Amino acid sequence: MLSLFTLSACNSHAQPTVTAWPAFNCNSNAVVITFVELRICTSAATYSKVEVLAGATPTIVFEQGDKRFDALSYESAEKALSGLPARLEAENARQALDALFYWRDSSNLTPQQQALLQVFGIETETQLMQFTNGNVTAYVRVNEGAADNTVFIIIDGSNNVYRLIGNFNEADVQQWLSFINVN
Repeated sequence: MLSLFTLSACNSHAQPTVTAWPAFNCNSNAVVITFVELRICTSAATYSKVEVLAGATPTIVFEQGDKRFDALSYESAEKALSGLPARLEAENARQALDALFYWRDSSNLTPQQQALLQVFGIETETQLMQFTNGNVTAYVRVNEGAADNTVFIIIDGSNNVYRLIGNFNEADVQQWLSFINVN
C-alpha cells in the first residue's frame, strides 16, 4: 500500500518533457529492418556496420566508424529495468518508469528512491524526455557525453521493452525515433 502511495505522490512533481513522436522518415533507397514489432529505417551512408546479435537478448548494433555505436535490444521489462516494476510494486514497466522519471525533481526522496535514481544514472542535470505515438512511449535519459544514454521504448500490452543505448544527444534521439515505426 505504501508503494502505491509513493507512486501517486510522485505524479505531483515536475514532469519530464513529453513530446509527440517524430514522424517516420524513411527515404526510398533506405533499408528497413524488422525487429520484433519495430520497423527501423537505416541507410548504408549512416552506419559503417549493422550487426544483428542473437541470443538471450536479441540486439542490433549500429556502428558509425570508430566514433560511435548504438545498440538496440529487446528484452523482458524485468531484465531491461533491473527489476524496477517489482521493486515498486508497479503494475507494468510504464508505471515504473513514470515514477522514476518524476522522482528527480522531488525534494523528499526516500533512500530507496535516491538509490534507484543512481542505478538508472539520473542526476540533477540529466535530461529526461518522453515521446508518445499512440500506444508507444519512449522514455529518454541523456547525460551529456555519456556512452550509456538510454531510450526505453514500451508498447502498450507488452511485457517487453526495447532499450536503445549509445552516446547520443537529444537531436540524435529525435533522429532515431524518426527512423522507428511500430508494425
